[in-house]
Amino acid sequence: RDQSEPHHRMSGNAAEAKELVKQGEKALNKKNMFFKKSPDWETAADCYQKAAVIFRTPAVKMLPEAIAAFEKAAEAHGKNQAHFYAAAAMENAGNILRDMKALAAAGQHYEKASQYFLDAGKADKAAELLLKSAKALAEEDVDASISQYKRAITLYVEDEQAIFIGDTWRQCLALMLKHDKKDQAVEFLNSMFPTFEALDQGEYLRRCQLAVVILLLAKGDCVAAAAARDSYGDFMMSNEGEAACDLIDAFEEGSDDKVKEIVATQTFTLLENQVARLASKLPAICLECASDMTGARSNTRPAAKKVEAGEGGGGGAAAGGAAADDGDDDMDDLM
Repeated sequence: RDQSEPHHRMSGNAAEAKELVKQGEKALNKKNMFFKKSPDWETAADCYQKAAVIFRTPAVKMLPEAIAAFEKAAEAHGKNQAHFYAAAAMENAGNILRDMKALAAAGQHYEKASQYFLDAGKADKAAELLLKSAKALAEEDVDASISQYKRAITLYVEDEQAIFIGDTWRQCLALMLKHDKKDQAVEFLNSMFPTFEALDQGEYLRRCQLAVVILLLAKGDCVAAAAARDSYGDFMMSNEGEAACDLIDAFEEGSDDKVKEIVATQTFTLLENQVARLASKLPAICLECASDMTGARSNTRPAAKKVEAGEGGGGGAAAGGAAADDGDDDMDDLM
């Protein structure tokens, strides 16, 4: 008899939940005195909500039914302009999906919950749900995850709660660099500068400016790195700015030993982990860039000799020699 009681309770609870779902559907199909459909959204929402909670209990554990009931509860709450409760119901559905490892679906539900919170005037909660969406989508859809992180930051800034973005921008940057999205990372960091300035967070600003230089050098683009450094105003007066200048100079010299020495200094240990790891790869990148440039220089020399020994007369040879010299001068400038 003791073994049969839990079974009866389980069946009773499941039956109760199913009956609540039927009552919810009945409320949605309610008609007014003119026999026109007039849904009772409040009653429907309440029925679906109670059913979902029962379906979710460990004793019943009918999770697909719980998800469907929470979704219907969210829709009914939304139609009844009870956006906060709609958000909570949709978040609950997302939590179940997350626990079931259905992460893509969980991310979508969290995004819908975020919109409901926004409709309820709760921007902070809306941002929080976007972060849950971003984390759920991180391994499923990287670009979507990055987008959610950015939207969360925008909400915090617009709601004048930018002080809460600390972990958010770091997580977004780390995700970009984990998937080698350097161009996106550069654009993202540049977009964060006004926020750091508004919050009077000069240290973060300078470290992120140095991070941009590192990212551009990691792409082998000394010209872009120097242009970024020069555009940052008094950045060069800081320790980070000096480090950026030294790095660029070492790259232009093709000295991987100098680069290795620079990235080992304390300034680089204070950078975000993913950026610091990328900085540690700069000596090898510098060496590769120097080798490529040496190859380019050597490839121009036979061409120059061929022109000097070409078919034209003395004037043609002189012109060819001048052209070859100009090519070497240009290459020297690049070096």
